[in-house]
Amino acid sequence: MNKIRTQNIFWILTGCLTLLFISKSTSQISVSNLLQYQLGNLPGASPSDRTSLYNQLNINYLYENIRIGGRIEYFNVDNRDQQYSNFQQKFIQYQNENFEIRLGNFYEILGKGLLLRTYEIPGVIYEETGSRQRYGFYKDIEGILLRYATDHLYVKLLYGNPLDLLQPPARTRNQRRPSIVQGGEINFNFSPLISPGFLYLRSEQNNTVNEFAGISFNGNLPIGMQYYLEYVQDTKMQDQYFIFGSTGRHAFYGSLSQSFNWANFSIELKDYHEFSLNFNDPPSLVREQPRTLLNRGTHAIQPQDERGYQLEGIFNIGGLNTITANHSHAENKFADRKFIFQEYYVDLNYYITDRTLGKAFIDWAEDEVINALARWTMGVLVEQELIKYWSLITDLQTQQFKRAYEFSPQFNHSVKNHLLDLTITKAPNLAFGINLEAAQDPLESNTLNALDKTNYKYWMGFNFNYLYSQNHSITFFYGERRGGTACSGGICYEVQPFNGFELRLNSIF
Repeated sequence: MNKIRTQNIFWILTGCLTLLFISKSTSQISVSNLLQYQLGNLPGASPSDRTSLYNQLNINYLYENIRIGGRIEYFNVDNRDQQYSNFQQKFIQYQNENFEIRLGNFYEILGKGLLLRTYEIPGVIYEETGSRQRYGFYKDIEGILLRYATDHLYVKLLYGNPLDLLQPPARTRNQRRPSIVQGGEINFNFSPLISPGFLYLRSEQNNTVNEFAGISFNGNLPIGMQYYLEYVQDTKMQDQYFIFGSTGRHAFYGSLSQSFNWANFSIELKDYHEFSLNFNDPPSLVREQPRTLLNRGTHAIQPQDERGYQLEGIFNIGGLNTITANHSHAENKFADRKFIFQEYYVDLNYYITDRTLGKAFIDWAEDEVINALARWTMGVLVEQELIKYWSLITDLQTQQFKRAYEFSPQFNHSVKNHLLDLTITKAPNLAFGINLEAAQDPLESNTLNALDKTNYKYWMGFNFNYLYSQNHSITFFYGERRGGTACSGGICYEVQPFNGFELRLNSIF
């Protein structure tokens, strides 16, 4: 099997290179490659010196209005059952000023993602817990996409099989792409005040058919405000329209924003019920935090039943200095029981001097869904220019929250997390850092039954990044890396802990 796949890859690469040499001068070919080598394993796992290699190769060929491309993923490890080498994506696309048709793999979104959202988080390599296989973190559709656009009309139609990214590459195509979706949207743009749109999607899996339809509005109000409204529901809800709350299969999202010279304000609303469709990703309405401890504790939306809002204001206090204030609130319901999430966040970005940038934040939150109560998180980051081109970045964060067990109160405990990150940079291409984390958490140290609340667990890792040129970079990691949730672009995923050495090469040709 691997031999056959390798031969296919050889002929595909040979064909692409041949096109490069025989095509006209107006053609373009681009190649990007991501390679990751690891010598290590999960902390405490055997063997501790497990060796693995992951590689992702992307090839795109463009000639006038035609684009052809593909992606090859390869994973090699000592366990043969975990190895694979697959041509994961392939497509051909024609596009002119108004029209586009694409056959093969593509990413697409309908509206704001209530019905359908596919995506890729570039650079993220996901490790599936059960199989221990690593692969690119993306959710695409394999099928056909049609798009037509003018100044006043936008039409999008699609048909295909969405990828279930939690199914690793060693699984069959039917396991990885179990459903069929077809539908699209149409948007009209006749006035800046209001632009209506209509959405439709039909899905089929295991002989079960579902149909959804919806409507959207967006525009600019005369006072300068921008707004967006979208509502979709199951078409089986006959004679019932615009249902809210914990009844009827529906999803609603709305936003309103206003900009001034001195500040930007926004408010967002959500109401989701029975809307976990496996190929959709509704807006979370939770601030995505760049700081590690806050990012790791990001609230994950529950489209089966969640409603709430988010408020945010960004204030200019002179120069490039800003204050950001954010508040998020959500309510979930499972088995007639309500769970509350709420978060209050404030940060300050301030240039203390021309050579010193200071950042500080404070955050209070609680998320009953994951049993994180009364969570306080604070942090300070200082970027200090040392000498020409050289800077020192110091990032210090601390966090404390409680876990309470309703039926086993004897296991109630508090959790403390601390992080220190020191990074020396040389502009524009060099960075070296050390990361230290400590946690007083019985679940991390496996001491919950003993209730040893003073037992700390520690992680230490070293990072080195070198940008060889604008198109080539190399990254080293050595040490122990803490696992947990990571969020990027509104998408959250689990990162496996790791202890050992890691090398990553990024190249664009």
